[in-house]
Amino acid sequence: MPDERTRALLWAGSLLIDIAQDQSLPLSLRRRAVTIARHFPTIEDVAWIVGSLRDSVLSIGMASPENALPEEADRDFTPLRHSTRLRWPGDD
Repeated sequence: MPDERTRALLWAGSLLIDIAQDQSLPLSLRRRAVTIARHFPTIEDVAWIVGSLRDSVLSIGMASPENALPEEADRDFTPLRHSTRLRWPGDD
């Protein structure tokens, strides 16, 4: 379903944040998460993709983040955003 595709993509971005910030995980894994997160679609990117491709033959059947996610106050995760700044693990 379109809303499930969108939600899965946003949850994956959130998972990268969690991995990058979890001091109990190996440094190499946390660094890999930061590297991937730098190039992973943010919630803003997903909204743009959905809006741009909605009527295109390239549409991949995704819902807008507003329709796929619960209200911000009810979310149990933090989506990856353009404003997300992950520190390089080991530099702190």
